[in-house]
Amino acid sequence: MTTLTLRKNTMFDSLFSDVFDDFFPEGAIARPYMGTNRRNAQVYNNDNDWEVVFAVPGVKKDAVEIKVDDHVLTVSYENKAEGDRFNFVSSFSRSWNVDRDVDISKIIANHEDGILTITIPKPEAKKRVIRTIQVD
Repeated sequence: MTTLTLRKNTMFDSLFSDVFDDFFPEGAIARPYMGTNRRNAQVYNNDNDWEVVFAVPGVKKDAVEIKVDDHVLTVSYENKAEGDRFNFVSSFSRSWNVDRDVDISKIIANHEDGILTITIPKPEAKKRVIRTIQVD
């Protein structure tokens, strides 16, 4: 078994950390405005379908692209804002595998009040069947 160990060069670490820690605190990034744009999606497993729901505040529905390619559902958008003194662009892309038995022509999407909801119908074999069995 091989174990990796972090080795610190204490002579240089202490010398340079005293100087640079004030300028580059832990967790700092070079361009804070260029941080990653993550959207946490909620995936609901309903009886007849799966729902993928996430917030896309400030993004118009025309900017959202949803496509299925080889049973991979990809949601993406690019949001641009231009002003006199600035240009701002944010983009997002996220993908999910879709069951091979899903009829992709029945996938629907709704964008309302900054919430994007994608409904993926379950195939008959995956739908939840509830049956009450009578005891004799």
